[in-house]
Amino acid sequence: MKQLLLLPLLFTFSIIVSAQEVISAEVQSPALKFVLDLVIPIGVKYDVNNYKITYTTTDAFGQPDTATGLLSIPDNDEFVRPIAVYNHGTIASRELAPSVEGVLERLIVQGMAGNDFIALAPDYLGLGDSDGQHPYLHADTEASVGRDMIIAVRKWLDDEEIRYNDQVFVTGYSQGGHASAALHERLEANPDGIELTAAAHLSAPFKITVPTPEILGMRDVSPVLLAFFNHTLISYNYVYDLYGGVEGLYVEPYLTQAQLFLAEELDVFEFGNAIDSILQLNDAIVGAQYSDEFLTDVLDNDATLREAFEANDVFNFAPAAPTLIYYCNADLTVNPGNSILADSVMRMLGGEQVLLEDGGDRNHGDCAIPAALRAIEFFQGFSNVFSVSLGEPINRPDLTLVPNPVPAGAVLWMDGLQAGTYEYTIYDISGRQTALGQTSANGRITLPASLPKGWNVLRLGLEDGSSVVRRFLMK
Repeated sequence: MKQLLLLPLLFTFSIIVSAQEVISAEVQSPALKFVLDLVIPIGVKYDVNNYKITYTTTDAFGQPDTATGLLSIPDNDEFVRPIAVYNHGTIASRELAPSVEGVLERLIVQGMAGNDFIALAPDYLGLGDSDGQHPYLHADTEASVGRDMIIAVRKWLDDEEIRYNDQVFVTGYSQGGHASAALHERLEANPDGIELTAAAHLSAPFKITVPTPEILGMRDVSPVLLAFFNHTLISYNYVYDLYGGVEGLYVEPYLTQAQLFLAEELDVFEFGNAIDSILQLNDAIVGAQYSDEFLTDVLDNDATLREAFEANDVFNFAPAAPTLIYYCNADLTVNPGNSILADSVMRMLGGEQVLLEDGGDRNHGDCAIPAALRAIEFFQGFSNVFSVSLGEPINRPDLTLVPNPVPAGAVLWMDGLQAGTYEYTIYDISGRQTALGQTSANGRITLPASLPKGWNVLRLGLEDGSSVVRRFLMK
């Protein structure tokens, strides 16, 4: 095997080779609220405007590159909103990336946007309109395309005078869960101007399966798992130059199938089906596909091969931001043990805000929508959406909220503030918006009887474009 050093790879996440910029923003068809309401079982608030974004990033070897992705924005400019990144799952081919109109997984991104997020969905390298090979389950580039899209889109939003706040949320399903965990880990290690508010990693392969003699000795492995295993192996061979091209990794007749896959004449799942058909025809074990060099390295537990896989594990960190780990217990595609392991290790390393949730007796496909909806709900508990007129909060110790405590349905005002009409938003203690409106001419707010008892938060916009924030106790 060719030798390599994993730490000083030509690609390093913390090095920015070229500035992240939006090259083009292609307007796509809007997503209508009534359609989203039919498909996404949550209360979508707005129509959604969609853009195919092409932006600059770096490839797996640190060279300048471009990538594409979907940007979805609520068709409502009255509020300042957070940014949320959704990372998509394994797709069969580049034509099924989120930036391509008609792709079903876009509905999740648009559902997030329809619920007061500016939603981003990177296509990843080698998918969408990005040239070259897709480095599947490669943590560094999954993270870099997400980070670079956030930075580039923020600049574009500034140019377009579309308001957003400093909050950033990150999620993803399946491969996207791996990508969101990779982005999460790297942003907390090197924020690069991005402060992560919360994350939700859904049915994620946190631990990458290292090839072992036991795996290579198996028979009758499902075509889907064969596809994922080979896709990962080809990806790491490409990124880390383990055996040169696929000619150093496969033997015939399997080599031809791998070459057709790389030429994009077979998609991911067709590749898995083709390999399975040949194995079944020859009553062969999984290891029959591979070269003697690869088989020897697996049998010898070769350190370079093993480290290439282990370098892409995404659970060995202590999240600082609130983190949801969500899985379904009947998932045969991504073993639920991945999520349980990640939760255990993250907590052991000091992650104090990690929440593990079992989504129930669902398979991998059926788990996707409930997982996405749970992520949106989880993020809404931290999201700070406020009226454009409210502005950034400032310190005004001269202003006191009275009365406090206050009974439901009573009148509240800011003592020390001049009489006038002011915009306001009220949140419950979890950060969820519960009321908004304007004060009366003398600055009074009649509180809705529906406000929850306990602590609530009032944000009041001032005449100079700033705002003040105060807690109050509902009796």
